[in-house]
Amino acid sequence: MGKIIFWIAVFFAILFVLRLVSLAKAKARRERDKPDPPKAIPPAEPTVRCVQCGTFVTKAEATPIASGYRCRDPACSRQR
Repeated sequence: MGKIIFWIAVFFAILFVLRLVSLAKAKARRERDKPDPPKAIPPAEPTVRCVQCGTFVTKAEATPIASGYRCRDPACSRQR
């Protein structure tokens, strides 16, 4: 009877050790596959409307003219 109790204890000890190993691997896998933190969204740039073709472009990409702004698209300047 003592041998049976011993082998049952050994069996449960092995199961316990395997469970601990499995949990450690799962934790390492979660840390490895963890997505990068979201990047900060840059502030929105103001947009302006092209006086010739009517498209909206960012102010940095527009060319200022006397009557407003014009986009830098070469086809826009040939539309007249």
